[in-house]
Parts: sequence; C-alpha cells; structure tokens
Amino acid sequence: MRITLLCNLDIASNLAANQLINALPEHQFSVLMTSQVGGNNKRPDALEALSFYENALFTQILFPALECNKGTNKQGHLDSSIESSQNKGAPLLTFDAMKQRGIDIHIVSNINEGNGLERLTASNPELVLSVRFGRILKEPALNVPQNGVLNLHSGLLPQYRGIMATFWSMLKGEPQIGCTLHRIQDAGIDTGDIVSIHPIVTDYDKSYFDNMLAIYPQGLEAMIDAVKRIADGKQLDALSQDMSQAGYFTTPDQASITLFEQKGYRWVNHDKLITLAKRFMPNGVVM
Repeated sequence: MRITLLCNLDIASNLAANQLINALPEHQFSVLMTSQVGGNNKRPDALEALSFYENALFTQILFPALECNKGTNKQGHLDSSIESSQNKGAPLLTFDAMKQRGIDIHIVSNINEGNGLERLTASNPELVLSVRFGRILKEPALNVPQNGVLNLHSGLLPQYRGIMATFWSMLKGEPQIGCTLHRIQDAGIDTGDIVSIHPIVTDYDKSYFDNMLAIYPQGLEAMIDAVKRIADGKQLDALSQDMSQAGYFTTPDQASITLFEQKGYRWVNHDKLITLAKRFMPNGVVM
C-alpha cells in the first residue's frame, strides 16, 4: 500500500517515522514535512529554547554532522538501521538516511494548495498518516487518499485538543497524559472520530520533553495495527467524540510558563538528550 506520512521537521516526528517505517516494510512510504507547528508569531523565550532541543539540535546540528561523517565509517550502518531498529538501542535513521533508502521526502509549507498539494497528489497515497504535522488539512488534501487520513494526536481527546497537551496536562496536575489515534474528516482541529486512546501515567520526575516523547510509542503501535487492518480490507471502527467533554489548548503564554517552572517542572533533561542523540550514531562514529 502507498502511504504518505505527514510529520514535522523535529525529533519526535523522526522517531515516529523510524517506528512506522520499520514496522511496515511491505508498504511504500513518502514523507511530507512542515518545518514548524503553528504560525510565525513570537513565542516566549522558554518555548524558543524548547524548539532548539526539539528541532535544531537534531535536524540542524546532529543530523548534518552525521551525514558529513558517514563517509569515514563502514558503509551499511545507516542502510541497515531500519531493519535493526526494533532492537533497543539500535541506530536510528536520520531523515537524510531515509532518503538514501529510497523514501521520497519533501518539506512543504501549505498542504492544501500549490506545491504542497501537488506533492501530496503526486505521492498517490492510498492512506495518509499524520503525526505532529504543522498545518490543518482541508478538503483539497483530505480528498486525495483513497482510505482517508489517520492522525496521532499528542493528547487525550476530546479533553485536550490543540497543541502541547503534555504541557497543559502537567500544569493541571493530571495523573495521565497520552495520545489519541483518530480520523481527520474535516478542517476541524482534532475533531475526528476516535479509533483508540492511549493514556500513560504522568511522571513528574521526568522533564516535559521526556514525557512528551513517552506518549507516542503506544499510539504508533495502534497506528501500525490500523494500517495492517486497512491493508487487509478490514473495517476500522471509530467513535465520534463527546463534544460536551471537549477542551481546547493553544500555545502557552508567559504566565502559564512561569507557573509551570514555579512548580519545579523541567523542560529537558540533558543526560537523556545525550542518550537519545547517541542512538543515531552508527558504531565507530566519534563526534
């Protein structure tokens, strides 16, 4: 089956792409990426710093450095990393390494018209998967895939629509965070029918960044199972959301950020970042 993955140019999206592509080798993947989530409005300093860890540290520093060093190491480490990444601690693929595996990858600014819609149409997807994609899909894009669009939302629906649900859940002291697999059926924000919900226990000893990354693996496994069901021609059951329970959250303001930090919550854990970065390094690479 031809699958187009919509994601963002950040580390969480990269990890999601690795998990999906590794688990579904019999399918043909294309990847369309946004370079950020939301608009270009000035964000509080804490969110600008967070963006560095989520995006620039990996996609602008580590990944290009690995590409430069690739020629000095044994060929094949990156080429074999999709097959081996089921093993804990095995090397992960950068986006450029995915391209070398023959996966078509492009950055798009608008998925609903112009070059973005042309790229989506050219990929001729039978199914579209969305994880952390930075733009709202509207009718022109939604009409392209034969089997519709499945989105993995980074919050528990319908209570946590919008962005940065992990932040808002931690700020509110929620015992659980998680993600939701749902259909995208219109241009509403996180309003589609729910396929499955995947809560995990909120670990307040962990940073926001670590909690945010922790919500995805279970949901991605559910997405993988959904792809297999669709490929086998089986029905994918989904339930409409209870609108009476719906909540919506947007970019944290400075007051919310200050309260988050006053509660003693950390944005990142540098040791965990180093451990994650090392997972992209083939044996023998010395940075």
